[in-house]
Amino acid sequence: MIVTDARHAAGAAVLSVTLALSACGSSSDPPDVEETPHGYVAGAEEVAEPQPAIAYATRGARRLHLLDLAGGSEKEVGLSLDAERITEDGRFVYAGDGDRRLEIVDAGVWTVDHTDHVHYYRAAARSVGTLTLDAPVTTVVGFEAHTTIGTTDGKVTVLDRRKLEAGKVATLATIDSRSTTALAVPYADRLLVAVGDDPGRPANRIVAMDERGEPTAALEVPCAAPRGWAVLRGGAVIACEDGFVRVKLAGEKLTAKTLPSPRTPVSTDTFGYRPRSNEAAVADRAGIWSVNAAKATLRYLPTQGRELVAAVSPADGSTVLALDKSGTLISYDLETGKVLAQKSVPAASLTLDVERAYLAEPAARIIHEIDYRDGLRTARTLRVAEQPDLAAEVGR
Repeated sequence: MIVTDARHAAGAAVLSVTLALSACGSSSDPPDVEETPHGYVAGAEEVAEPQPAIAYATRGARRLHLLDLAGGSEKEVGLSLDAERITEDGRFVYAGDGDRRLEIVDAGVWTVDHTDHVHYYRAAARSVGTLTLDAPVTTVVGFEAHTTIGTTDGKVTVLDRRKLEAGKVATLATIDSRSTTALAVPYADRLLVAVGDDPGRPANRIVAMDERGEPTAALEVPCAAPRGWAVLRGGAVIACEDGFVRVKLAGEKLTAKTLPSPRTPVSTDTFGYRPRSNEAAVADRAGIWSVNAAKATLRYLPTQGRELVAAVSPADGSTVLALDKSGTLISYDLETGKVLAQKSVPAASLTLDVERAYLAEPAARIIHEIDYRDGLRTARTLRVAEQPDLAAEVGR
């Protein structure tokens, strides 16, 4: 790895750890029993700062690389399939062959959010296992206790994500969406499942279910052709053809609110958002949708002739970042649509964390680290061992 700007400083993080203390007793009391410290995870080291890494692969290769963004080291995990697609859920990387096979890799770095404080962990990276589904994979969503895998036959396979943490692949259920939409978003120990009435048509509503696929929580909300999702601090957001649905946990009850879009159809692209935030963005060729889960608000920003391929939200309430077809990164004012800054980078992917954005430039074997709070300044240029055709950030 080559660092071209030494001014980069890792984001400061405050780690709040509460230790369980046993009470003092008299000599006649039974011996104290040592309690498990708050935040303890078997087989992992708890650390004081985040451990972000870029997981990347060359298209068609059987290797997943993990670039440590703090220390600069790079390690490799062998794959049993030719990688054509990767996605992540913060800890696990899901590498697909573009068809029915999916390999799950534990990146060995992750963050646990307790809302009022955060824990950071580090462990050995490893492949957990490979699944062969009955039809090509279309969606993979992992959060808290569950990972769901949707396939083109309208089925959703539900995995126990806690078992993945222990190195085991365990299937809990297979849910039939009765539609061409195979999507289930894990949220609040439930699944928000896209459901329809015709196996040959897209889903038309979101139903809350348990991990076995049984309806629960009495939540059912209309959503025409569900097409994207984001799990944010203020709730889960699911994009529909004509708007967005925000689902929020209030006490033990799930509530839903529909946010109609001023422009339709809503983009089918992937949401981009900063971890542990309330805002997310998604773009199409003509503009950007920005949603705030906590406030249940939606804004649409036309982008005047630029063909956008991705958008991410810095979660500051006032700006949004987008990548256009030419490889230009743009920072927009959300209120006015004014271009605040732009930088030309022939990038194939865009992600961001609480401090930086990362752009992968495959042909040059470079990951660009961008300070999005400082006029899109290039903070570091990170050279990697192989071509990062497929890239995602983990541990953030």
